[in-house]
Amino acid sequence: MNQLSTATHSFERSSPVHPFEPSTRSGSGQRILLLQGPVGPFFSELHKALNERGFSTHRVLFNAGDRLMTSGDMECSRFTGTLATWEVWLYKEMLDNRPDAIVLFGSNRPAHVAARRIAKDFGITLISLEEGYLRSGYITCEVGGNNQHSPFMHWTPGNYLSRFMQPIEDRLPVSGSAFIKMRFWAALYYLARDIFSDTSDEFLFHRKREHLLTLSRKWITHVVVRSAAQVFESAKRRMLSRNPGYILVPLQVSSDSQLQLAARGWNTPRLINSALRALADAKCDQKIVFKLHPLGLDRRAIKTLVRAKARELGLDHRRVVVLQTGRMSDLARQSSGMIVINSTSAYSALHHGKPVLVLGDAVYRNEHVATLGNSDADVASFLEARKCKPQSNIESFLADLKSECLLPGDFYFFNGRQTAVEGIVDKLTQLMELKACPRSEAYG
Repeated sequence: MNQLSTATHSFERSSPVHPFEPSTRSGSGQRILLLQGPVGPFFSELHKALNERGFSTHRVLFNAGDRLMTSGDMECSRFTGTLATWEVWLYKEMLDNRPDAIVLFGSNRPAHVAARRIAKDFGITLISLEEGYLRSGYITCEVGGNNQHSPFMHWTPGNYLSRFMQPIEDRLPVSGSAFIKMRFWAALYYLARDIFSDTSDEFLFHRKREHLLTLSRKWITHVVVRSAAQVFESAKRRMLSRNPGYILVPLQVSSDSQLQLAARGWNTPRLINSALRALADAKCDQKIVFKLHPLGLDRRAIKTLVRAKARELGLDHRRVVVLQTGRMSDLARQSSGMIVINSTSAYSALHHGKPVLVLGDAVYRNEHVATLGNSDADVASFLEARKCKPQSNIESFLADLKSECLLPGDFYFFNGRQTAVEGIVDKLTQLMELKACPRSEAYG
């Protein structure tokens, strides 16, 4: 791979690397390969911190958005091409310039699925980052993969033999709106990616390319409508707080990789239909609250679907509520249970001691902490009768989750980024030390 030195504000085209051209690295430290990171400057800051700690760090840029978020003095390479070409290129890179570890964000992105498989073949430590399972103030930092690929899927109460545990740390206090900050960085990233990327870059896009005007109109409308909903839905939120005990159903963004790849055949329309049909057949006087995802752009279609299905089933409109706004922690605390496909909202319900029915694959799809569901009948049974798992199991699960999978920090706020960077560098350092010790069984 050729070294690329380009200022972050420049969009001058550079030639993509040849898939079989070996990279050149300076420095004598252990080698770290960075792939795609979260939107914003986080991976650039991580790159710099790793170099300062003595690692020899190299980053792959897949499109103009990645390039925009990279400092010009960092050692990077530009890749463009198909998934098959990427796999051949990465495999050749492992043979010629084998890194000691690979760090990436989002284990289900097309380029990262291949990277996880190849890293496993070569016995290379792979660190996978994601938004925190517990939010806000935490990031997810795991070895091998996140969500359904997490080693934590094998957790059992009182018998979890972790190969890498760390002291439980409190979350980082985050001030301000994480949503606004994330959307700011996302707007810059996707604007650069969609306008200035090569056509061949699209093979490895994890979100499809959209026209600038269409995307801008969607987000402006979304922000305006959501802001208005904060006011207009206040009466609904007060009503729910005065009448707790409803079933809460958090909905996910349709483009969410977890919904696409780990839902066990479930999707938003099926979940809505199943929940409403179960409500219509229930012998108890129950109420369901559907909570729209704050980043979802299909609010109108979802509301239309819910109302049409409720009318079809003859449900009293007072038993079916659709909310755009409201704190998930408050809604979960006031509920009598939660039904999810694999939303991270389930952690809020677990924290408040509420029973959870999980239909898809997730870290918390564990019989010791949640009710496992697969069918419409399971949804109906949960509405009729639900029971919390032992509180000791929940507390042990959340404590081990923090210790094994999470680090304090944030990907978008400056102070949060600095904390997260320090935590990741420390974890990588410890993992490399464990791997170098012949008596230790480190991940690999």
